[in-house]
Formats: sequence, C-alpha cells, structure tokens
Amino acid sequence: MKRKLIVITLVAFTSVLGLYFGFTSGGSDSPSSSNSSNSVKETVEPVQQSKPPDAYVSIDESVRYQTIDNFGASDAWSMDPLGKQWTEENKNRVADLLFSREKGIGLSAWRFNIGAGSSETDQTIIPDPWRRAEAFKMSETGDYDWNKQSGQQWFLQAAKDRGVDSLIAFVNSPPVWMTKNGHAQPDPDVGSTNLKEGYEDEFAAYLIDVLEHFRKEGLTFEYISPINEPTWDWNRAQQEGNRYNNEDLKRVILELHRQLKKSSLDAQISAVDGVEITSLLDDEYYQMFAGGGQYTSGANSLGAGKYREYIKDFLGDPELGEAIGNKIASHSYWSDYSKPGDDRLGKLRELLDANMKKYDAEAKYWMSEYCILGDYGPGRDLGIDPALYVARTIHFDLTKANAAAWQWWTAVSKVNYKDGLIYTDFNEAGDEQNILTSKILWALGNYSKFIRPGAERIALTGLDEGAESELLGSAYVHEGEQTVTAVFVNDSEEDKRIQLSLKGIDKSRSIGVMESYITSAGHDLAQGEDVPVQDDHNFEAVIPAKSVVTLTGRGADDARI
Repeated sequence: MKRKLIVITLVAFTSVLGLYFGFTSGGSDSPSSSNSSNSVKETVEPVQQSKPPDAYVSIDESVRYQTIDNFGASDAWSMDPLGKQWTEENKNRVADLLFSREKGIGLSAWRFNIGAGSSETDQTIIPDPWRRAEAFKMSETGDYDWNKQSGQQWFLQAAKDRGVDSLIAFVNSPPVWMTKNGHAQPDPDVGSTNLKEGYEDEFAAYLIDVLEHFRKEGLTFEYISPINEPTWDWNRAQQEGNRYNNEDLKRVILELHRQLKKSSLDAQISAVDGVEITSLLDDEYYQMFAGGGQYTSGANSLGAGKYREYIKDFLGDPELGEAIGNKIASHSYWSDYSKPGDDRLGKLRELLDANMKKYDAEAKYWMSEYCILGDYGPGRDLGIDPALYVARTIHFDLTKANAAAWQWWTAVSKVNYKDGLIYTDFNEAGDEQNILTSKILWALGNYSKFIRPGAERIALTGLDEGAESELLGSAYVHEGEQTVTAVFVNDSEEDKRIQLSLKGIDKSRSIGVMESYITSAGHDLAQGEDVPVQDDHNFEAVIPAKSVVTLTGRGADDARI
C-alpha cells in the first residue's frame, strides 16, 4: 500500500508558545529583517502545567463552509519604481518574501494595477510620483506601448515564476483620454462619473486588449476588476480613482461582460470592490445594523445617483449576477473593530453573509483590499500589535463573512502608515534599497503559506467566537493537497492552554505529528520541533500570547491510514 502523507495546519495567535514547542527561525527575530532562512534553531522550554486547559477544541470536517480561492496583495503603486530602479538581487528578495512558500509567505494571488496615465498628465494634482501610474496607451488614436509599467511587469512575472496562479488585473481609473476632465481622478464638475459618456465599449475594448497582450506573454489574468471603490467621490484624491453610480456601473460591467464572451479570454469580472461593507448592504440590512437610515457616505451626498445597495442591484439582478460570476468583492476598511452598539467584526459580517444568501445561497464573497485605516492607521509599526489587529480582521472575514479570498492593499510601502507588508526608506534612485519586513507580512503568511487555493473551511467548535473573544479559531480541509488546516487566534497577554481533538477528521487523515510555525515579537514565521499526537487523536499545547502559530501534521504510518 502506498504511504499517504496528510498535512494538518493549525494557526494560533497567542502570547507564548508552550508545551512541546521549539522553533526554527523563518527569519530574523528583528522586525526590520528580510531574512527568511529556516536554518537557525531556537528552543522554547516546555511550560509545566497543572491546571485544566483554557479550551477544549474539536474539528469536524463533515460540516463545510466556503472554498478558499486565494490570499493576495497588490502592486499599487510601489512595485513600478522598485522594479525599474532596484537591483536584481533586491527585487528577487522582495519577490521571494511575497510569493515563495520556501522563502516567504507564499501568496496565491497578485493584483496588477492597469494604470490610467497620471504619470504624464497629473503631476501637479498627484504630487507623489509613487501614487501616479503609467498607461499602455495615451491617446485614442495612439499605439500601445507595452514597455510601460515595466517595473510592475517584472513583479508580475516574478509572481508567476514562483507559482502564483491567480493573477488579477484591476483598474482605479479609465485611461486619461477616456475621462471627461482628462485626468485620472474626477472633480466636482464631472457628474456621476469621470468616464466619458458612451465610452463603455472603448473602455472594455482597452481592457481586453491589455489582457490579450499579457496572455500572449504567458501571463494569463484570471480576473479583471474594471472599477475600484466606486462609492467614493475621489475628488482631489491625490491618486488615481473614479466614482460610478449604480447605473454607470451596470453599463461598464455589462459591456465588459459582453466583449469578454465574444473574446477568447477566460477572465472573469471581479466587482464591485465597494469601499466598505456597509456600502454593500440592502437598506433593510443596513437598518438592522445601524438602527435606521441608509448608507450615505462617499458620493451619495453628491446628488448624482445611487452609490450603495450593491448586493441588491447586482446579485439581485440575474443578468448582472451572471456578469460578475455571482460574486461580490469588497473591502474591509472601517470594518475592523467592534464597539458597544457598533459590532463591525461580528454582527456586520453576519448581516453581509445573510444579505448575500437572500439572493443566492451559493454567492461568493471576496475581501479584495484592506490595510489599517482610521485612528490606528498613521504611524509605521513593524511590530506584533498591528499584526494581531490584522489577524483578527482576517479571522472574522473568513468565519463571519465567509470570505473566499483575502487580499492586502499595497505589498511594499515607503510611508509612515500601516499600509504595507514590506517597508522601505527608498524614495528615488540613489537611495539605500533597504527591505524592512513587518509582522503583518509574517502573520498573513501564517494563513497564505498553509491555506492553499481549493481548501474548504470546516467546523471548529469549543471557542467563544464573539468579537471580544481573545481566543478565536477556524479550520480548513484541502482534498487536492490532502491537508487539514486549523487557525486559532489569541491576542491576549496570557498564555492559553488548549486541548485539541482531531476525532472529527476522517479516519483516513490520521495525524501522527504536528509541525509548528510561529509569528510573534521574537519570531518571523519561525519553524519549531514536531509535536506528537496521541493515539486518541488529541494533543495539548500552551500557545504563546501575542503570536500567530501554524501547526502542520502528517499521517503517522500505513496502519493508521
């Protein structure tokens, strides 16, 4: 009988990793390091325990939820200057950190921004060159220049070379020659949208030309997102952007869908990329959350049409639902906290899921962009606290909103803000090309490296799943890779001792030992020593506070399989 290897992955967030666990560094203990070598062995002494476990956790794969499509990030907009101006060595270091499962966090999706041309037209209204973008075509009658965005193209190829299969093209603004004001952002006078009236067909044709070009280059985009955060007014935004009311959106999406069907491309439309979860909800569901009223933020105050109720107007319309693949993509901005009477981590996501299921029980939700905004956003912080903040947001997006994808905003940042996975102080040619890894990078890696496309979320019980809980958990099974993954979240200041039961896992997936990986103040996705699983399929561990831990188990022997 051929031996079968089964992998179980468990991710935990806590402050101490305890019983049985020793760790091998997956990177330097310093939060400013980019070293991802697994060659350094570190031992954590077992913690002797006499008290009962803090939690008894069970996993049951007979109860299944959403299928995971990917974990990703975007190239906006830093990857273009880095790709053009950095050394090959440093570009490869960044690419390995982002895309490699052996040397980094193994992202399974990469978002490529199709620029609008603001680098040539908007130098005064978008003063930071890192927030401008080139375009492949700068006039209606001009030729395509496929050498544009060459830095981004370098990283797009690097992602593909390192096994990233889900390539997503996304657009912030139509090309400047298609906009009413000739710029890559609207102004108060353009009306409901900056796209020229009647240019939906030209816009769709342009996007298809771009996708067809890259397919010829061996870079096939799985998805095309033609609009980004249409809810926002984007006036004087100092970056590329565009608003669309719901009727504008429908015309753009239906025309792109029509042309995609006529083409030989297999790309699917990803939409609507709403700016925040509350903008998606039917008025009825918004009122359940807010206690009354309707969503009024963003461009809704312009008197230029409706910029809300995307679930109703898109999933609720059979033609549009088909065009967007019965999937709603949106962002988790301003949706990452819970306060009395304002439970955005829990209640809001539960309402989102219920609202979508009202129209289609099989509808899919993607969380397609996030970084930390609001009062906590300002200030670069490479440490564990923002990483745990992000880890909790990931957890609730996966378990309450049933997100099938989770994608970070900008992969590399140079600014003093919590918006990057990797940071640099490089600004222009001649500056030091330093690479600073954040704990957010490694905490995302505790998911992305081990929960692979095609995994299904399964039941995990025994924990308080409320927004105020300090110990959270979720689990996943992947039939293709024969893996099982569980994720525990504990951001408290105290160690949590858990007893985990794998009895709900199919007996063919018997687990003999667990491998361990930890992200904490002192570890960057560091690998530890194996932990044996008892014959009754249980094991105990003290998991460190202020950390993210991944455990991986393999089938013990043929007799147990």
